[in-house]
Amino acid sequence: MKRTGHALALSMIGVLAVQLSGPTEAEEVQGWSAADRAGWYRATQGSRMMPLSWFDALDSFDGQGRFADLDNLKLYGFLLPPKASSNRPIGFQIDRQADADFPISGLSWYDDQVHDAARAERWIGLNCAACHTGRVDYGGVTTVIDGAPAQLDFQRFTDDLVAAMQATRDDPVRWDVFAGRVLDGKDGAVNRAMLRGSYETLLAWMVQTEAMNQTSSRYGPGRLDAVGHILNKVLMFNGADASHGNPSDAPVSYPFLWDIWRQDRVQWNGVAQNSRFALPGDPFEYGALGRNTGEVLGVFGEVRVEPNPGRLEGFDSTVQIQNLMKLELILQDLKAPRWPDHFPPIDLEAAGRGADLFAENCASCHLTPDMQRADEGTERMVTFRETLGTDPRDLTDIWMACNAYLAAGPSGPMEGQATSDGTPMGAEGPVVEMLEIAVKGSLIGDKPALVGSAVRNFFGVDRAPVVFDEPGDPFESGDADPDARAREVCLTDESPLLAYKARPLDGIWATAPYLHNGSVASLYELLLPADERRTRFWTGHTAFDPVSVGYEVEKPLAGGFELILRRDDGTTPKGNDNRGHEYGAESFSHEDRMALVEYMKTL
Repeated sequence: MKRTGHALALSMIGVLAVQLSGPTEAEEVQGWSAADRAGWYRATQGSRMMPLSWFDALDSFDGQGRFADLDNLKLYGFLLPPKASSNRPIGFQIDRQADADFPISGLSWYDDQVHDAARAERWIGLNCAACHTGRVDYGGVTTVIDGAPAQLDFQRFTDDLVAAMQATRDDPVRWDVFAGRVLDGKDGAVNRAMLRGSYETLLAWMVQTEAMNQTSSRYGPGRLDAVGHILNKVLMFNGADASHGNPSDAPVSYPFLWDIWRQDRVQWNGVAQNSRFALPGDPFEYGALGRNTGEVLGVFGEVRVEPNPGRLEGFDSTVQIQNLMKLELILQDLKAPRWPDHFPPIDLEAAGRGADLFAENCASCHLTPDMQRADEGTERMVTFRETLGTDPRDLTDIWMACNAYLAAGPSGPMEGQATSDGTPMGAEGPVVEMLEIAVKGSLIGDKPALVGSAVRNFFGVDRAPVVFDEPGDPFESGDADPDARAREVCLTDESPLLAYKARPLDGIWATAPYLHNGSVASLYELLLPADERRTRFWTGHTAFDPVSVGYEVEKPLAGGFELILRRDDGTTPKGNDNRGHEYGAESFSHEDRMALVEYMKTL
């Protein structure tokens, strides 16, 4: 059993552990070598979704083939590595570590099973690349774009995975086949009983995860309420049950990652703060270490939170700190993708006119390269209050930031531990405070002096105030319209958490759909007045439109997901509002908009 802080000193000289081969091309792509890409696609971060032998043995929920088959996984939007021979999509990683004391991922399903680091069973999980690797198809050419948002339907993937596990448990024939595959060579009554018990433990955890995140919202490909999922997972680590879940009903696009290390704040609402700390030879981004630790805990990682009133010590966790640090250094070399040569050429004359329009209308928020400084963040946070002071139509959808601001629940074993301002955590509190404690505990271990710099500025902004009228609920029990109350609070409070990030637009052409919640199909449409934008369009495919700059919006021949932004009755599904970010768009002519689009192709 390891405590993650123990490995931190070694991480300065650690070698990234990658078992599977990556692309075979020798040339650099977006500033990365083939080895960089292989590490990004395959390195473990400590995500432990399921034992590898179980995953490979599991049939799909409808019984038509194995769940792990590439043809099945591609249906959810997972991508194959370019020019690589692998039976795993990009972002599927294998994790092996000492795990005997982890209650969820330290399972035993056969007699004499070993749990030390060298011989423990392999687990499969996901790393950053699963959600942050994009693809565009045009003219018969497929282009894989590292660091771009994926067209991944994570919600459907996890729903179907749980359904497949339930169908296997409940059908004696399916269970017999599954158990025979998993226990091949060691099948027997004792081991079958052990497998059944461990299977039920993991399935119960996954079912509770679904219940915590319960929402009527269907995110569709390319969107996920990642922050909501992470905050609910922290409550689960604290022992909360499904009744304490905060609905994960504010999906956002997967952010693009090139040059993210140059920004002061990450996540769409800037909840995590970067804090650079110079190491010999490399300016390592310690704020990113905290942010990525939180991401691992939200995506199949595990932390054992233990009571320790009055002070914070390390928690045992599955987080692979050494690889997180190495991956972040690799990410600093990632460059924005350039407009591909096989796309229609950029109209340079129009782009020149677009540059002038951008400088006049857009550059006050989205800094152009000539405005960026090496010693300052390259993004600008735009608060709700600031936006409402100009034109409310410029505010897109508040729910991602608002939910993170208001999410609350029982603190369990974190009660009494110090929060960011030194006050002890109460029995109930903001989950964003608990996430910081979980991240710090996962990092610190017994190396507080070294890791202090890594976590000191993880959030760096004011937290949500504790305004609970009822335990675990920020609003009165029986409130007729809690969404209306939440909206009122989030539009009147002045916390820096109630903001969205305006970042530089380098490589923006490769990141459709647009706005933080993926509600606008193309760059051209983003420049239209809100009431002229589409009220629905199809996602879940990668056919590219190089004129409007975005994915094609019509229903594909197979599959696809219709993203509904406004229903026929004029109402908007929560989290899907696309009527913000106008900023004088009505003053642009068609020619102005096309010139701006041409300019943004050059970034």
